[in-house]
Amino acid sequence: MTKNDKNLLKQMIEAGRFSYQMYELLIAQNEANSKAMIKRMGNKWVCHPDNRVKRLETPLGQITKGSRVLSQTKCF
Repeated sequence: MTKNDKNLLKQMIEAGRFSYQMYELLIAQNEANSKAMIKRMGNKWVCHPDNRVKRLETPLGQITKGSRVLSQTKCF
């Protein structure tokens, strides 16, 4: 879709001439724009497989008041 096509659609919507075919066209254009942006962002995209939660094989124990982890940290 060219810049001229987008401008024409905008004018038609503002004039109240909105049809179901235009709606479907806008959906298809938004999907294409989204896919292009995701591809351009690469692994910066939040849902990229590189950014998924990395889980430990065995969960850490519960941190309590007498925990060794808490006694090693220093608060400034």
